[in-house]
Formats: sequence, structure tokens, C-alpha cells
Amino acid sequence: MLSDQISGCDATVRASEIGAFMAQLVPDRPLGADEGFRWGDPEAEVTGVMVAFMPTVEVIEACAAEGCELLIAHELLQMPYPWHGGALEEHLTWPVNRRRIGLLARHGITLFRAHGTLDTFCVLDRFAQVLGLGEVVAGEGYTRVWQIEPTTVRDLARQVKDRVGMNAIRVSGDLDQTVSRVGLPWGGVGLSLNAGTINSVIEQGADVLIAGESDEYAMRMVRDCRVPLIETGHAVSEEPGLEYFAGYLAEQFPDLRVVFHRSAPAWEVL
Repeated sequence: MLSDQISGCDATVRASEIGAFMAQLVPDRPLGADEGFRWGDPEAEVTGVMVAFMPTVEVIEACAAEGCELLIAHELLQMPYPWHGGALEEHLTWPVNRRRIGLLARHGITLFRAHGTLDTFCVLDRFAQVLGLGEVVAGEGYTRVWQIEPTTVRDLARQVKDRVGMNAIRVSGDLDQTVSRVGLPWGGVGLSLNAGTINSVIEQGADVLIAGESDEYAMRMVRDCRVPLIETGHAVSEEPGLEYFAGYLAEQFPDLRVVFHRSAPAWEVL
């Protein structure tokens, strides 16, 4: 996908300066253990920064083509994820890791991961704004519930599809059910591995969920709760926030060129 240039100036800062800025982005919330510099030289001089969803081959190649020395990605670099067993050095021979790391090394790109920090700062809120949600009527933090005018799941799903610009979406539940209280398990929160958070949103009174990414386990869970789920996509639900952050970063570093890269879809519907 084409990258969107947020700021067009060229100046040099060190990657560590941007890392320090990220560490202070959310007051009273330090960077998580899964965040921070993940590849390259934190003291590298930087004239351009790319902000993207995941450091895939596509994104790394785009970063190099844009001449950006620093890539700020929301998701992890390697597979498998560390909590699924094994450190990165134990899986360097996996083709996905070899390709991604090889490209980072070849192009001299430093990688910084910003995950929970950006979720808190802007990702969830921007997803709600894209969907046109207004008043929060229950919950707090990640388990908020938004009030909407009563509508059927079918009509709400059509509205969601239009607002996020997708040709097709998945819906689990009764399409003719009337709903009015929306929970937002954005990103990967709609996956069954986050069942506890899904349950908390339902317990806050959500009668419909608009998710990022979900799976069959989670869909069958919410069906048994008679709470329909509308799935958009992991990147689809998070990239509006990442684009907002890229603009914010450009404002804070006005002499630095900042580029937002929208990822290509991970699948097609035939």
C-alpha cells in the first residue's frame, strides 16, 4: 500500500530521543516489557520515521524505499510470540524471521515496538471515533460500553463495513437482533486468548461487540451469551489510531520526516 507522508522536513535526531519520547507518551504508564527497541542501533541518526501496524516484509521494504531509518511498529517482529515458547534466537532459522531480520539488517533500519502504550494513547479511542460512537455509558479503560440508537445487527454491520471501508465483514449472531450498547474488543482483544476481557465487556452490559480480529472459539463464546459480534480486522481496527499517532509524532518533531504506512490486506474474499 502507498505510504502517507505526515511531515516532509529533513532533520537528524537519534533514535534514542524518540524512544525517550515514547517512554513518556502516556503519563504514569511506563513502556511494557514487550515494548522498546527490538532491532538495530538505538543511537542511530534518524531523518525519517515510518509508523506501521506490523514489521512485515512489505512494511520493511516500504520503510527502506522511503529512506526511513527508524520503524515504529505496533506488533511484534518475530514468530512464534515469546509466550508461546522460545526466544527469538531459538527461531532465527524460521523463514519469516530470517526474511524480516535480514531486511532490517540489510537496510540498516532500527525497530521500535509501541504496543500497549499506543493502545492506551489513541488506538482504542480512534477506533470508536471511526465507528461514529459517542457517549460511553459503562465501564472504563479497555472495557467501556458505548450507547447507540437501537438498531438491528444487520444494519449495524452494514454501517461498520462502510465506516471502515471493507468490502466484506464477518458477523456472528442473530442479524435481526436489536442492539444498542456496543463493546469494542479492538485489535486482538476479540480473540479467545483474551476471553477474560471479552467477558468483562459483556458483564459491563454490552449487547453487541464490534471487534478487530476474532476466532471461532470466541465467536461461539459470545453466541452462548447471546451477544452478536461484528469482526473488522486486527489492522483495520488499529491503523486509524496509528495514523493519528504518526501525525502527533510529526507535530512533536516538526523537523523530522514522519511517514504512516497502511498495510495491505492479509487476505481476500472470493
